[in-house]
Amino acid sequence: MSNQYEFLYECDELGLRLRCLFEYEPEEIGSIEPMSGMKLEPDYPEVWTLVSVFLPNSTVDLSGVLHPDVIFQVQMDAATYFEDLKEGNSYDTR
Repeated sequence: MSNQYEFLYECDELGLRLRCLFEYEPEEIGSIEPMSGMKLEPDYPEVWTLVSVFLPNSTVDLSGVLHPDVIFQVQMDAATYFEDLKEGNSYDTR
């Protein structure tokens, strides 16, 4: 089950504030065979996936028209933001 989280990105390149929605999938630890300790399933790291990008008062998704460098920067800044929230154990679900 995944959840959506909001991140507001100040885009200096465009002079805009972007409302970004991310989907979160928590880390999963694969099962281990009790007798042998052999790994039966792989481990999966947590994943933050950019789903949509909007102007603050808009319903038009801009994720398909943004330059890949802007999307990369949004994802990098969001990763830092969400990691900081995780350390405080307080995600804000939107």
